[in-house]
Amino acid sequence: MLRAPQGGGTLVEVLVGMLVGLGVTVAMLDVLAGAEALKRNATGLAEAQQTGALATFLLGVELANAGHGLAAAAPELAGCPDTGDAATTLRPVPVLITAGASDDESDTVVVNYAGATAVATPMPFAAAAPAGSAYRVRAPTGVAAGDAVVAIGPGGRCAATTALAVSPPDADGVVDVAHGNASDAFPATAVLLDLGPRDGVRRARYDVADGALRSLDLATPGAVPNPLASGIVTMKLQYGVDTDDDGYLDAWASATAPPWDPASVLAAPAAALARIRAIRLGLVVRSDVHDRGVTAPYDWVLFDCAENDEARCPGRLAGTLPARWRYRTYETV
Repeated sequence: MLRAPQGGGTLVEVLVGMLVGLGVTVAMLDVLAGAEALKRNATGLAEAQQTGALATFLLGVELANAGHGLAAAAPELAGCPDTGDAATTLRPVPVLITAGASDDESDTVVVNYAGATAVATPMPFAAAAPAGSAYRVRAPTGVAAGDAVVAIGPGGRCAATTALAVSPPDADGVVDVAHGNASDAFPATAVLLDLGPRDGVRRARYDVADGALRSLDLATPGAVPNPLASGIVTMKLQYGVDTDDDGYLDAWASATAPPWDPASVLAAPAAALARIRAIRLGLVVRSDVHDRGVTAPYDWVLFDCAENDEARCPGRLAGTLPARWRYRTYETV
């Protein structure tokens, strides 16, 4: 019986087919790699944009609240002693900026405000208060148990404590405020400042460490930094200052030298603190994922202006960050 002839490809034909298949596979992988790179870049930029917008909003709200409950009593609080520490001072410092060692080093900022729901005006004592006794004060706006209060006497004597109980007002509007301060006596010429509920008093430090924005509650002993947002690599801040006391912002000042370095601001009189009219904030934000397609370092600029001469841009800052990342800058006043 005759067998049917068998057909097949030669070795050359098989090799040609394999080569064509490998070429198609390489082309498909290249297309997929390009698509994945575009997706990764878009995702990285979206993450940086979202993080930057969130961090800018959060810090903007905190800075906008700075000084609430303190400004009306600034002349009295300015007589409190300078402790040299933002965590313990009772002076009316709404914002304290500590500059980084260079433009590439992030600044830190302490924001200070009270939780009073009414205008926080100092209330005069109706009688002297020996150490450990209740404060008798004329309190037209009222003091509530649990409020943070500051007793301010002549000669720079100040004591922060908590109102434990408040008596009903008598016919003259005088109340007795029981408190937790058992060591300081105040004369009848002293005043009492109500900062509002204790848990509404805010004194927080914001800094950048290991690529994350953090907050630290300075009003709570033993508190630890709380990470708020990742991907923040640089934070810079400047004071907006009214240099001639005409009510308008005239200049931007960094916290690198007197009179706007931290030590000078902590010791500044009320009139000097009132010259701070605004705070300028700048952030440089990085994507969470490496991008191998970015081979050049990133030259960032904050607080730029339309002047062709960069030296005429007040407070302009610039620096360089490593390659392999996607970056975005954010600014607000």
